Formats: sequence, structure tokens, C-alpha cells
Amino acid sequence: MRFAWLLLALLPGLAFARQATELLFEDTEPGEPPYLSRVLILGDKLRLDYGQDADNFSLYDRRAQRLYVVSHEVERITEIPAGKARLRLPKGWRLTLSKQAGGAEQHVRVKLNDKICLELKAVPGLLPEASRLLGDLRRALTASQAAAWKATPADLRDPCFLVLDVVRAGIEYDYGLPLSLQYGDGRRRLYRSHAEREVAEELFTLPAQYQRFEWTAPR
Repeated sequence: MRFAWLLLALLPGLAFARQATELLFEDTEPGEPPYLSRVLILGDKLRLDYGQDADNFSLYDRRAQRLYVVSHEVERITEIPAGKARLRLPKGWRLTLSKQAGGAEQHVRVKLNDKICLELKAVPGLLPEASRLLGDLRRALTASQAAAWKATPADLRDPCFLVLDVVRAGIEYDYGLPLSLQYGDGRRRLYRSHAEREVAEELFTLPAQYQRFEWTAPR
């Protein structure tokens, strides 16, 4: 009898375990120590956190066309609807892409005029759906990023931001899964590993009791 009750207690957890793709990256900000970033992918949903299930997280739902930013401390969910930006590079700005094969890798350099905005190494064909979903997330945020660009004083704007976050958003994932991303402002992302693993489906579920706020572009 005790075994039967134990089995029943375990069944709910087993029923809601799902097979997901896990990607681990090492991210570095200028002047700061590196930290772990985790990407979990389940179907059309993508979760971003720092490697712990209890972390604050962001959840992109491609079908809903929304990014949800979840903060446990204040029990709040900020919803950012997907939207495309209409901004273009100003006249006279020259964007160049140079590509070079290195064995199974693709090496790409993105330059704006004489400034290097991004250097990347990628593996074409490795986890194509994961790369596509990561790129879709970047492109889904172009409207909010364009609003941030417009709200930034002209003397504080980084031209590479307009290229990488608005006009060519998602370019990091256009050439396959990136092994390394080196940005012109000093940020860096290094691929560490990927695996298929069982995760609790609740990791892709928004807390029902949290307050929700929808992000709107500043005017």
C-alpha cells in the first residue's frame, strides 16, 4: 500500500517531464567575470536563465509572438510583444560582411564603416532549429530596440547597436550555432555544451499569480 501511494505521488512529476534542448554559454561583460547563461528550448518556446530552475527568467513564445520577463522577487511578468522596426542605416553608413571557412566552421566579421561590430565563429547545420529560434527572438525585439535607440541621446548612441539589434538583428545565428561571439564593445559569448535532457514542463510555464505588465514603446 505504501508503495502504491509513493507511485501515485511521483506520477504527476513524471507526467510533466519533457524532453528539451539545453544550450550552455559563457558570457562576459567588459570588466566583469564570466558567467553561465542557459538556453532551454521546448518546441516553439525558448527559456533564458542563468542555469538554475529557480532563477528569474525570460520566456520567448514564438507562437504567441511575445517575450515574457519573469521576476520572482516582485512576482511580476513584463510582456514585450514582438514587433518589426522600420529604422534603416543612415545615408553614408556602410555595412560590410566578410566570410571565411575554417574547416567545419564559418568565420564572419561584421563591420560598420571602419568599426568592427561583431566577429563570430559558427558551425553551419548544428542545431538548426535552435539557431533559428534564437534568431527569431532577436528579430522579435527589433521594435523595442528601435525605441531604445530613439530614446538614447545622439552622443551616447553606439552605431553597432543599430546594426546588430535593429537593422540586422539575429545575424549572430544566421550562419549556424555560434561557437563564439565577440562584440565590438567588448562583450563575448562562448559556446560550452548542448544536450537533450528531461526538464519540468513548469519551467516553460508563466506563474499564474504574478502581476502582468505590457511594455509599451516610449513616445
